[in-house]
Amino acid sequence: MTVNELKRAFLDERPVAFGGITYQKITAVIYRKTPDGKGLHVQGELLDRNGRAVAIAAADRITLPKGAGEDDPGRTERTG
Repeated sequence: MTVNELKRAFLDERPVAFGGITYQKITAVIYRKTPDGKGLHVQGELLDRNGRAVAIAAADRITLPKGAGEDDPGRTERTG
């Protein structure tokens, strides 16, 4: 995911996938400085399906689950 896609999935509370596992939603977007201090690593904190554990993953390794595209009829829109 791009950073903007990660933020949108976070705000929409959409399910996401990482490492072959589908997570309930993104509970945080984390910005960490690179070791050289000149850039940022963006990560997502992913809540598991049971709501009891989180995983931290790089934004570029997080995806939407198969079949959960933008035109997904189950998608809920946020306004405001």
